[in-house]
Amino acid sequence: MRFEAFVAMRYLRGKRKSRFVSLITLISIAGVSVGVIALIVVMGVMTGFDNELRATIIGNRSHLAVVDARGGAIEPITDPNALIERIEALTDDVVASGPYIEVLGLLKTPAGRNQRMEPVYIMGVDVERETGVTQLADNLTMKNGRTFGYGELPEKKEIMLGYVLADRLGVVVGDPLMVITANMIGTPVGAHPQTTWIEVSGIAQSQMSEFDTVYGFVDIETAMLLKRQDGVDGVHFRLTSPDLPVVNAVAQRIESELGYDTVTWYESQQPFFEALVQEKVVMFIILVFIILVAAFNITSTLIMVVMEKRRDIGILRTIGAGTGTILRLFILEGLYIGLTGTMFGVVLGTLLAYNLNPVA
Repeated sequence: MRFEAFVAMRYLRGKRKSRFVSLITLISIAGVSVGVIALIVVMGVMTGFDNELRATIIGNRSHLAVVDARGGAIEPITDPNALIERIEALTDDVVASGPYIEVLGLLKTPAGRNQRMEPVYIMGVDVERETGVTQLADNLTMKNGRTFGYGELPEKKEIMLGYVLADRLGVVVGDPLMVITANMIGTPVGAHPQTTWIEVSGIAQSQMSEFDTVYGFVDIETAMLLKRQDGVDGVHFRLTSPDLPVVNAVAQRIESELGYDTVTWYESQQPFFEALVQEKVVMFIILVFIILVAAFNITSTLIMVVMEKRRDIGILRTIGAGTGTILRLFILEGLYIGLTGTMFGVVLGTLLAYNLNPVA
């Protein structure tokens, strides 16, 4: 062991003339430990939240959506099966696929004392294919901590509602609902919005507020009826991997070779993911400042140690120790304090992060 390291270790472990200096040293170690614990736990929670939220979004949205916007506006795709075959021939990364239609409307309960009305974003899907693309079927179960999922997938003139939307409407499985869309229908007494009666087939919990609050799912035939449209709005795909390099590569091939527009799962929620990244950066910076405050505590401890060891410093200078040697001695003592606090912080922070649910 080098001379400076040996003396620094003796100073750190030896008895202090002043108990106050020993207390300040322990506080400095504790300060570094607390900062490291906070950094590990907070960043672990943020990363876990990001991963879980990403998995939930990917599970409820397709990896890739393909639409026909070659004319500037989105046009209906009249033969989605042919488009699916062309894309499957283009890449081997397709695992599952299905057409979809998007309809904006209002849901209205039957006339009565407690009649209610709520806006709804209706997704028309091919139910059999959709179970391979998203977690539509799982949302009707109690899997992965769900507590509200029950009922069946929708058939013709049936709708599956998010549990928050169902609660606002005050409906359960089997209740009738009127769907009001913007399509105008002419009658002898004038035009009025299209209305269609459907039945609630299931109450779903997607574990996403956006889906549970405003989304309803119907089969593709019912969606065509509601939108009065021949063809679908687009086709969405589940790929071999949701990783962005894979998804972006498939999207680029479709756009360049087939001419269709694509929307990846990341692009559909890009502002939200960017906000999460910025939030993690800000939290990291704040926690680093906490650790810097602990580092200043170490500096103040070293100043007090130097004042306490003035006689020792004089003896060391007498036996030939240079200014650089004395400086390195106390720097090493501060380094040992920091490393000790970091070690305790890493151990305790890791244990707390892995056992956060029982502790909380």
